[in-house]
Amino acid sequence: MLRTWIVLALALALACPGSHEPGTDPPMATPRAQPPVGSSESALIGPAGGTVALGELTLTVPEGALDAPVELTITATDRPTPDRFEGYSRVFTFAPEGLRFARPVRVALPFTGDPALATIFWTLAESESYAAVPTRTEDGLALAEVHHFSQAFVGTACEGAVCCGRATDELDLLLLVDSSGSMVEEQDALARELPALVRAFATGDVDGDGAQDFPAVASLQVGTISPDMGTGGHEVPTCSEPFLGDDGVLLGAGNLFDASCEESYPRVQRFEPGAPGADAERFARNVSCVAQLGTDGCGFEQQLEAALKAVTPSTSATSFQAGTRGHADGANAGFVRERAVLALVNVTDENDCSAADPELFDLDSPRFATDPNLRCSDYPEALHPVSRYAEGFLDAKGGDASRLVFANIAGIPRDLEGASGDAILADPRMEERVDPREPFQLEPSCTTLYEEAPPGRASPPRRLVETASALEARGAATVNASICRASFGDAVGRILARVADRVAGRCE
Repeated sequence: MLRTWIVLALALALACPGSHEPGTDPPMATPRAQPPVGSSESALIGPAGGTVALGELTLTVPEGALDAPVELTITATDRPTPDRFEGYSRVFTFAPEGLRFARPVRVALPFTGDPALATIFWTLAESESYAAVPTRTEDGLALAEVHHFSQAFVGTACEGAVCCGRATDELDLLLLVDSSGSMVEEQDALARELPALVRAFATGDVDGDGAQDFPAVASLQVGTISPDMGTGGHEVPTCSEPFLGDDGVLLGAGNLFDASCEESYPRVQRFEPGAPGADAERFARNVSCVAQLGTDGCGFEQQLEAALKAVTPSTSATSFQAGTRGHADGANAGFVRERAVLALVNVTDENDCSAADPELFDLDSPRFATDPNLRCSDYPEALHPVSRYAEGFLDAKGGDASRLVFANIAGIPRDLEGASGDAILADPRMEERVDPREPFQLEPSCTTLYEEAPPGRASPPRRLVETASALEARGAATVNASICRASFGDAVGRILARVADRVAGRCE
């Protein structure tokens, strides 16, 4: 089911509308002659560096890139580009295959096509999967730097449709995992799906059929945070650090209850499929060990505030509790990269309670006097407006919505997955109403029946859906999936399809 859904989603995504006016042609590059099929050029290049040229294609090796003389060969082939790519040039081979350089070498490939979209796709080391490399164009040439030899072509990942931007080879994935007492089964479900997610990003093959569906991600970073932002200094049971909590800082502790996990991991976990010794299964396992946060976290979840603080630099005008600043250039430095797609994934069974007034958490407050379980819904005026987060997440990507994915695996009724944000919010199950059977809780928006565990229930995630809708209106990709499933396979498939669109440079 998961594979079928993803293939369908990608097929639909390929029909994306373009950024050019109907009936007009996109700007084309100055025509450049393609070397004839079968033509080849070789040169012996050593530590001093040098250049190999095949027609208008050039490869420039800087001094110090090689430690001994090597015969380098470029060949123009008639090999086809992958099915879901449109080629703007021939496919070229660079030999000896697998050769690595101590310093990056420069390539200039001739092409004919839209220079705003033209991307060099270079196969990953020891792989048949193409990944996009940072590309600029100049007078019909696509220019880039690479570190190893493989196959390459210039093109786009849109299969003939007009797209909105170049593909990228970098993805920053931020997992926000609810650590409250009701999340045991949900954390397990997430951990089961992470290996498939990492494999798909590393190869570009989403359905496991051996064919590449979108550009592989040459550099994947994963960070995990919790929604615990403290309680403004007020003492609250389950909130062990009342002032700032986990504070949106990336976490690195391993799952203490899993003997296969290490005690700690890097806060920013990095995976490069083409690097020596890269092991996607091991990387996915490491991510799972951190993402299983346990269930003794703070019962006041501030999902949006935690994510915003994690990706906001200290230089931003946005400030947080007690005037503190964002962590993107401090504790979380290096996680948010300029060219990368940023994917924010919330896994939670509660609505957001990002408080502008921390007195909301004071259990003895005369102003906020209802039961603590109901305060976040009873006093919406004490919360930050959703616009703070739509604007803040876009700011984290420099305003470039094409590089942003916002996904919720939350209390969405199962039959509303895939519906518009307006339709989800209009559904009666998404109303925040006191449960007459349990008067100190809200009525659940959805429930899950587990074989060997008590039923799971989730609250209406209105603020999370509202944030997704506001971001989608500004051009970001969004997903609203249900946490009320024993398996997150479909949810992860939806997220993967949306991220694949943005990695490939597609637009909606």
